[in-house]
Amino acid sequence: MALVVQKYGGSSVADIERIRRVARRVVATRAAGNRVVVVVSAMGHTTDALTKLAHEIMPSPQRRELDMLLTAGEREAMALVSLAILNEGLEAVSFTGSQVGIITDRYHSDARIEEIRGDRLRRALRGKVIPIVAGFQGVSTEREITTLGRGGSDVTAVALAAALGADRCELYKDVDGVFTENPSEFPGARLVPELSFEELAELAGSGSEVIHPRACALAAKYRVRLSIRSSFNDKRGTTVAKLEKMEKAFVRAMTHSHKLVRLSLVDVPKKKKCLHQVVTQLAAARVPVVFFNHGVVHGDRFDLSFIVPEEHLTSARTILTKLAKAVRADRLAVKDTLCSVSVVGPGVGSDPEVLSGTLETLHRVGVHLDAFSTSETRLSCFMDRSNLRLAAAALLARFRLKR
Repeated sequence: MALVVQKYGGSSVADIERIRRVARRVVATRAAGNRVVVVVSAMGHTTDALTKLAHEIMPSPQRRELDMLLTAGEREAMALVSLAILNEGLEAVSFTGSQVGIITDRYHSDARIEEIRGDRLRRALRGKVIPIVAGFQGVSTEREITTLGRGGSDVTAVALAAALGADRCELYKDVDGVFTENPSEFPGARLVPELSFEELAELAGSGSEVIHPRACALAAKYRVRLSIRSSFNDKRGTTVAKLEKMEKAFVRAMTHSHKLVRLSLVDVPKKKKCLHQVVTQLAAARVPVVFFNHGVVHGDRFDLSFIVPEEHLTSARTILTKLAKAVRADRLAVKDTLCSVSVVGPGVGSDPEVLSGTLETLHRVGVHLDAFSTSETRLSCFMDRSNLRLAAAALLARFRLKR
């Protein structure tokens, strides 16, 4: 008897009829001879609505209270899904993150899971009861309610699958799976039936919103077999697993990040631990650095540049403005009109044909690059936002990623 963790996103439980559809799918999975654990997000746009209410009361809500407020959305959804399954004739019970023992660090609004105890989940499964778990949330070692960040229900589901030794984790979305690009922005993008963990992680980290990057990291670390599917049909979707290494590099998919900013400490005097100070403080504030460049030393001075998501601009600017004085930089320069387009596939980051083909294509359509970076399975190109659609469309055609 297989153990399956199923996660349903906000659009999948947006109203009562959709919740009933989820219940029927869960019942069908159980009828096929599987044990099931269900993870749910808040209904529809509940999280956005609650966040808006908090900001109407206070421009910068205190993070602890915001966590207390936002977790109400998942509690509402989990109870309704549990009731819908009970109405279908099976036993179900709903749990908050704290009730199933999802223990996190103390960082409100972006907590990291440290441990999953799961005793109540295991007892429910032994008793042939279907557990419905609120995604996105946990409890710190100080018994404070915490949230895992936007999209954190994916993290909850994969972490539970790893902790319980599940046979697979099914992530149900409002799309049919992972595509060669976002089909709502680039009609004609193709479904990708199979991806490696590494490829999915690169897509998620480079702007794809199909799955949370931290969920990818957990799945790769614990080799949790993933299926990304639509909750609105029975199509197979995209399977994510360990794939055999391919000798020939090729582009499997693409993604983009709309809003990036570059912050540069200009003319920094060369001295020990300067870079260490900057990176340490950005990391402590949970500012993700998408790209870093240590400028060439000229005389005894150099530049330090960081590309970060626009949503972290305020935090990054505050930190780097203070550090500019501490490290005696000439100034802090900010360019807030960047984006990125990334191609992903086996070996693309080290393949000269993919690299030359990408750069040649962008040059031909008149796209200037501010920077580019590579990994074994990714090539990311950073450019002005005005060139995003032009660049992505050209590369989709170049690598034959459209129907």
